[in-house]
Amino acid sequence: MKQTRTSPLMYDLIIAAVPFLFYASIYPDLPWEIPVHYSFDGGADGFAAKLSVEVLFLCALGYCGLGLGVFLRKMVYAMGKSQENHNTQITARLMEYNQTFLTIFFSALSLYFLSGMRQDTAPDAFFILKTACLVLSVLCILIGNALPKLRKNQVSGVKTPYSQSSADGWMKSQRFGGKVFVAGGAVNVGICLLPGIPTEYAVIAGTGVFVLMIFGIVVFSCMKMRRAQSV
Repeated sequence: MKQTRTSPLMYDLIIAAVPFLFYASIYPDLPWEIPVHYSFDGGADGFAAKLSVEVLFLCALGYCGLGLGVFLRKMVYAMGKSQENHNTQITARLMEYNQTFLTIFFSALSLYFLSGMRQDTAPDAFFILKTACLVLSVLCILIGNALPKLRKNQVSGVKTPYSQSSADGWMKSQRFGGKVFVAGGAVNVGICLLPGIPTEYAVIAGTGVFVLMIFGIVVFSCMKMRRAQSV
């Protein structure tokens, strides 16, 4: 008997609900008014009732991320309707990953902000960027594993003049791009999780790795294209 796969949307809805559950657990211990905005010097300059629109919006950030993920998935699916079924399935799976990771990232931001309210501490912008870098790095690893499986198309994959020049160029570009995405993503995961590295340094190093990934793919494409034209 064929088993049906549970829709990722069900898991994403549960993940997005975690901040609401966390806030419900700390609600009785919070003062009537809690800080919702901080100045550049780290002092609280905006307050709201602990059951207000501002606080409920912070709790709902996970659902905002989920909504963004669903929108992007629907948009890419509409663009790729003309693709072969093989590519459609791979692209759909990648966009499901993207949807889940957007939900996780925004839910994590919500938990971070709510924890800051509880402890009355200003949010750290570098910590938020580091979290984004970590989530994006894991997504890069997943994308890198899927790239070599994509067939030539106009919607998804490593899109360069060389990859679009021939079937062989497409295959080599996806393989190289896949290796770069996996390697770069793994390095950034290590940077973000390695203890002892200051948050701001981890963000700068992670950004540098992303730039090198793009630069490496562009250089590879240019070298291969020049070699193909000289033959």
